Amino acid sequence: MRLTFWLWIALSAVCMSVMLRFAADKTIVIPDISAEQTGLSGDVEQSRSPDTGQELILQHTDDASDSFCIPLPKGVKPEDVVMENRCMTRELWIYIQDGSAGFYRKNKITGDTAHVLEGRCQDWDSGIVLIFKMDGVWECRSTMDGNKLTIACIAPHELYDFLVVLDPAGGGGESGAAGSGITEKELALEVAKQVQKDFNLPGVKLYLTRTDDTEVSPQQRAALVEDVGADLYIRICAGYAPDATDTYGIQGRYNDTYFIPGFGNAELADTITRDVTIASSNRAVGLVPARGDSILSGIEIPAMELSVGYLTNAQEEALLEQAAYREKLAAGIIKGIQDACGQMEKFRDE
Repeated sequence: MRLTFWLWIALSAVCMSVMLRFAADKTIVIPDISAEQTGLSGDVEQSRSPDTGQELILQHTDDASDSFCIPLPKGVKPEDVVMENRCMTRELWIYIQDGSAGFYRKNKITGDTAHVLEGRCQDWDSGIVLIFKMDGVWECRSTMDGNKLTIACIAPHELYDFLVVLDPAGGGGESGAAGSGITEKELALEVAKQVQKDFNLPGVKLYLTRTDDTEVSPQQRAALVEDVGADLYIRICAGYAPDATDTYGIQGRYNDTYFIPGFGNAELADTITRDVTIASSNRAVGLVPARGDSILSGIEIPAMELSVGYLTNAQEEALLEQAAYREKLAAGIIKGIQDACGQMEKFRDE
């Protein structure tokens, strides 16, 4: 009996040793938190100062196509690493819990760093953050193997069939239309974030022009569409009719001066407006051409502006302030994107 006991102890020790060895050698995928938009806390504006932090040592080698390796301090675990892809600023952020900037004064970033314009390291909360300025918008995939983090840079269209830019109007000093309790920039952002939270369409990638109260210029918004190589552009805004406060409902706007064969601006506006109207159980105000100074005039893919309601109508503003109603609007936008992609796919097949 005693012999059997000690045999079991020995066997358990061997099994544990083998498990630990395999665990140590296992390659672990580090998720990109930007999909959930939890974000890294801290002073964002300070992080963008060119005089902040120390410069990382980049050593380009040709032995790893489209991927580069970041050495990690000893003892760093997968749960200590957070990656965030900030597409609007073309930056890749990698936070390392309890990391030390001194480690990267001696250790180099190696591999195919052709897509990295510059890198810097700075203190961030209880660790450090490595900030890489990229030469464009890339889908970054990271794996951790021992004390090495490998970052692969992949063109978005290599991973997804359709790329969609969702653009919440306003931000920063641009409040837009204002109701008695909510502004256009607040409403547009809340709806966009709800869309992102619920978005799960196979083969479709969603990009937001902003995820917080940041001012984004029309040029920056259009540049994201261009850099991503987007297939669809949808701008979320609000209606405003102070001289007709009884006006309410969903409205779509499109560029009527730029013709796209097959599935174009008017078709996208019609699809999104219809699906949002149905999902929200509201009424459609109709489709109208966008103003000449609209951002739509400079976008050469199917693009539209979606007015989700009128802030000058007291009853509709009360609805728009409700999270449950914004969830319905988001569901309609997602359904509209799904239908639009389905129609575009038919034209691609033809």
